[in-house]
Amino acid sequence: MMARALMSSWMLHVQLAAAAVHQGTMSMWSQTHDTLVAYKSEGSACKYADRLMGGLNSVTAQTPYITSKNYCAVNRGLFGNGEICGRCYRLTYKGGHEQGLGSPGSDVVQIVDSGSWATFDCHMTAFHKITNYDTGFFPITYEEVACDTSPEGPVAGVLQYDYYFTKMVFSNLRYPVKEAELTIGGKKHEMKLIGGWWSAWTGPITGKTSFQITEENGFVVNFPNCFHGEWTNRKTGDACYTHGTGRSGKLLVNASLTEGVEKVLSLEPVEKNETQRPQLRGANSSVLFP
Repeated sequence: MMARALMSSWMLHVQLAAAAVHQGTMSMWSQTHDTLVAYKSEGSACKYADRLMGGLNSVTAQTPYITSKNYCAVNRGLFGNGEICGRCYRLTYKGGHEQGLGSPGSDVVQIVDSGSWATFDCHMTAFHKITNYDTGFFPITYEEVACDTSPEGPVAGVLQYDYYFTKMVFSNLRYPVKEAELTIGGKKHEMKLIGGWWSAWTGPITGKTSFQITEENGFVVNFPNCFHGEWTNRKTGDACYTHGTGRSGKLLVNASLTEGVEKVLSLEPVEKNETQRPQLRGANSSVLFP
């Protein structure tokens, strides 16, 4: 009975959230090969395509929306501390531009950056689909929807690391990450969200490594046996999946002193991780769906 009540409450919450439609504005960004998501190779606020991870070839930049250029930045008010990273919205233009520009359209986009003047600042590909125009500010409505994902499934990518501190990016999820936890050698480490990426301070530690994240809709996703099973094996650009083949970034210190950074040269298959199906848990941690 308790599980049924929790499930009913959760479904009602999801239905109410899905029904929320908001008013906003949308503008566009100049069309470059890496606009917004990796502008000037800095990976944007959400860091999905950071240069150190491989830019647009990064494992965390392979969502259906990033590869098809259906993505946007949002204004600072919506961005918050990065909780919105990876969230998907349906943006709809119904007409009504004050100068009569464009024509009605709609598209689902993913959030990858902050700093927009309008509510949304979108790649030209998405902007044109929604407005059938190529410049200006347009009145739109927006509502949150579940994201489509690529076949590889959820991915945890190493953004940066040192002896004590590690930055991670989680990608290819249905909803943004609400909570994240790192386990090394049986010891749990709570992770903190900092402007779009997640951090963990571990100190000198070794052991079998896994991650567990909770999406904002309550689904729990597990990443078992990461980095060949050992925390000290992690490198910038490495990835851990819930299933399928993991990938490891080969690193080389760039010879150019003007860059002076580690650069991801290639990605190669490594060992296959165990598969664990995501679980939906209630407030009392009981599993609602096995």
